[in-house]
Amino acid sequence: MSGPSLQRLKVFVAVCETGGFTAAGRALDMAQSTVSTHVRQLEAEMGARLFDRESGSLHPTPAGGTLLDYARRVLDTYDEAVDRLRRLGHGPVRGTLSIGGTATAGEGVLPRLLVEYAGLHPHVGLDLRIDNTTETLRLLDAGEVGLAVAADAGPRPGHEHVLVAEEPQVVIAAAGHPLASGPVVPADLRGSTVLVREHGSTTRAYQLDLLEQWGIPRARIWTISSTTAVVQAVVAGLGIACVTRVAADAVLRLGQVVQLDLHPAPATRPVHLVLRHGRSLSRPEEEFVTLARGRTAP
Repeated sequence: MSGPSLQRLKVFVAVCETGGFTAAGRALDMAQSTVSTHVRQLEAEMGARLFDRESGSLHPTPAGGTLLDYARRVLDTYDEAVDRLRRLGHGPVRGTLSIGGTATAGEGVLPRLLVEYAGLHPHVGLDLRIDNTTETLRLLDAGEVGLAVAADAGPRPGHEHVLVAEEPQVVIAAAGHPLASGPVVPADLRGSTVLVREHGSTTRAYQLDLLEQWGIPRARIWTISSTTAVVQAVVAGLGIACVTRVAADAVLRLGQVVQLDLHPAPATRPVHLVLRHGRSLSRPEEEFVTLARGRTAP
């Protein structure tokens, strides 16, 4: 008796990860009807219902959850085999680099690395996921990305860290802020609104640590869920914020915000490449790790 095809397993995993047939079709560049056909055929081959379609949303049944773990292993093993065979040919690096990045890393460090990588390996495709630190490391641990680049990703069991950069930070305020012309101490900012990132972001933890150090009297804290939105909120005059220099560079050059000379100045933030211990790397991933190890922090 023949087992399910790799294509059906790939479709099944995509449906589980995206939460629906339509979303899986978009991810795989496949019609929704084709996705449905693959799933029906797989259910017939397995002799079990793989998805619960009765609750208004799509979830794997217990049988589907069991199959998902094995399907991922089968697909990973197949990818490893293809990768090893390609290495024997000593040809150009091919395949897809699947990598996660935090918003802070995605603002500067990661794009610079990827530009350099693309020049070295033009035949490699890219699957890049940008999210906060909690979600990025979850994707890494779940095997949904092979590598991650994150700021302030502290020691964590099962991870290896490679320092790739130190990101300078700046405190910005709207253009015309009365304290823009000279040194500022925290007491000068009494009653200010301070904009910080969302829960799950290490940027938020960094920003809140700074606030504790500064002790700005009667400061109000407003949460905004992306660095780009934080910067634009500062431009609009909603408050002040500490962000990476690269995130603020464009609005600083345009004169839409000013940099406050606040003391003590914010420390640089380390950005690391994060790998899972014990996981075999594909050739595209190995080449990215080699590139990252060879870099010195700017």
